[in-house]
Amino acid sequence: MDDDIENVHRVEALLINYIMYKSAVVTLELMRKLLPLAILFIILASISYAFLYLHLRSSFPSSSTFPHESHDNANSSESLASNSQVLYLSPSNSSASFTILGRYQSDSAYSMSEVYTPDGSLLISPFIWNMKYAEGYLNMTYHGSTLNVDINLTHFKPITPTISVDGYPGVMYGQECWFPFAGKSVSPILKLPTPVEGLPQTESYLTYRLWVKNGSIHDFSYDIWLTQNPNVTYLEYPDVEIMIWLYHQANITSKYYVYEGEITERAIVNGTEMNLTFSVYVLSHTGSSNGWIGVYYLSHQQLEGEVGVPLTDMIQASFHFIDRVFPNLNESSFYLDAIQAGMEFSNDITGTAVMGYSLYNWTIQIG
Repeated sequence: MDDDIENVHRVEALLINYIMYKSAVVTLELMRKLLPLAILFIILASISYAFLYLHLRSSFPSSSTFPHESHDNANSSESLASNSQVLYLSPSNSSASFTILGRYQSDSAYSMSEVYTPDGSLLISPFIWNMKYAEGYLNMTYHGSTLNVDINLTHFKPITPTISVDGYPGVMYGQECWFPFAGKSVSPILKLPTPVEGLPQTESYLTYRLWVKNGSIHDFSYDIWLTQNPNVTYLEYPDVEIMIWLYHQANITSKYYVYEGEITERAIVNGTEMNLTFSVYVLSHTGSSNGWIGVYYLSHQQLEGEVGVPLTDMIQASFHFIDRVFPNLNESSFYLDAIQAGMEFSNDITGTAVMGYSLYNWTIQIG
């Protein structure tokens, strides 16, 4: 009996050893077959990470690709310093979404909201300032970081028929104590208001797409405000409005706008550095004999995509043209209050306006 039990134990031991041996062989065989796949996976993952890194770097302008042309009234002509900062003015949450509507029926032509971005905030409004009556809507919706503006208005009747612009739906960074925003967006990276004379070098980049079916895009532009007292609650002479028309289907023909010549600035358009030429007009008084001063830069090219322009250079150069009309005004007594970006639009002869734009990104490079 004892011999039988011992034989059983021997058989069990042999089976266990055999099973362990076969398991080791199978494991080694699997490792031999899977090792190339594992190496391939690691290589592909490394390549994907490298492409993602390069794409993210190329999504933002390089500080070495924006040389400045000098102006008589600008105090700097150097390229961006290596310690420059970037102010991100688009929301970062890809899943967030909200909408602002502008409608005559709901009395929401001037509705407003604050949008929070990685570095601060923006104020947003449909700002249909010339609407006496209309049917339809103006829809401003953020889908993640993208602002989609859809205009669908019919039977539009303007408050002032002699003015072809219906409104200026857009966003504002800075402080405007006057209508309609009467508020302030904030960021520690670029604190506004700030004296124009001490304004650091700033380059602003907008990435956008435009579309139109009925009516016309008067201009897609910056609207920049300067005052001698940043706490004013209404605008008048000698406050200054600077508009930079990057794209426009309208032209300035009124005799009240004085053509002051052309200016060429270095810019980045869809990744390519180029010279952009602007025609410059000055409006001595806007709206009344005591109205604010207007300076208008009209691009000779109709720009779309990613467009970067040197804001500080163009703001300070404005006083070279203002000086021809008002010699006693200079930048030393002015503050940069706010920078807006948006689209002025016009209805067609039937009172219809169907158009819009998408603003994918807005960054300002400082320093």
